[in-house]
Amino acid sequence: MQERRDILNDTIAAISTAAGEGGISVIRISGPDTYRIADDIFAGSGPPPSRREPFTFAYGHVTDVGGRMIDEVLMLFMRAPRSYTREDMVEIHGHGGGIQSRQLLRRVLEAGARSAEPGEFTRRAFLHGRIDLTQAEAVLDLIRARSDRAAGAAIDQLGGFITKRVTNIYDNAMSVAGDLEATMDFPEDELPEAVMADIRQRLDGVDRDMAELLSTWGEGRVLREGVLAVIAGKPNVGKSTLLNALLGSERAIVSDVPGTTRDHIEEVWILDGIPIRLVDTAGLSRKVFAGPASGSGEPTCFCTWSRRQRESMTKTSKTLPPSTSRNV
Repeated sequence: MQERRDILNDTIAAISTAAGEGGISVIRISGPDTYRIADDIFAGSGPPPSRREPFTFAYGHVTDVGGRMIDEVLMLFMRAPRSYTREDMVEIHGHGGGIQSRQLLRRVLEAGARSAEPGEFTRRAFLHGRIDLTQAEAVLDLIRARSDRAAGAAIDQLGGFITKRVTNIYDNAMSVAGDLEATMDFPEDELPEAVMADIRQRLDGVDRDMAELLSTWGEGRVLREGVLAVIAGKPNVGKSTLLNALLGSERAIVSDVPGTTRDHIEEVWILDGIPIRLVDTAGLSRKVFAGPASGSGEPTCFCTWSRRQRESMTKTSKTLPPSTSRNV
């Protein structure tokens, strides 16, 4: 409990946009000292950030301790509890690029914020009761979604789809438990048959709802993690050609010479909204082949049956539940 209070007493900051070059970078600040920090680093016309209305923008500059401009920015203001973390929050929208983003974050940290741990903003949203665990998990699923179908499933979960179903199952089960407990006040031979029949019927309904919810686990896992499909076969039978045809690009080198592929090549291919992790492998053979002569005039030798190939093929057989593998 003490650890939780200490965590929530900190003011945290992090770069919220993806790494790399871009037009805009966003620095997010959340916690009790958010507006003190914003007042310290922001220079612009009008009142300071701590006196601004929530859900408004202000144009200005982030400056260092000496007043030198670090970047031209827009600052967005949010007040607890109407923010993602249910704390006071500020977002700094500056120019994109790794150097500029880090300079802005460094200035925020110098003003008193702590660098946020991975997922800490979502953790605070959970600790403050804004989202539950299934919704917190959906945030990461949405960020990592590799297809429209996966993103749609994450959005449904973020909107409380699973929470509502689990809550409904729990409420029905507790209602049945309450009625069963009430029957203990009456002799067994005085209970109408309809009472126990109704309880059995409602228990069957709870069982069906649980089974239906559990049956969606396999599809959710496939959408989240993808399906591992290894293209395996003898040397020079068209494995790399098949990979290129499915991807619609020349990802693997194709040659008439057997053994062109020396190691596995992995790419993601989306089929009906399901990410398929295609793995092109070297030809299956326990022999050692002599390839074309190298620059020194000596033949190049290689073995096309690798340990990683065998591991990939083993994983493939375990990726999908039987019902799903037949549909793909």
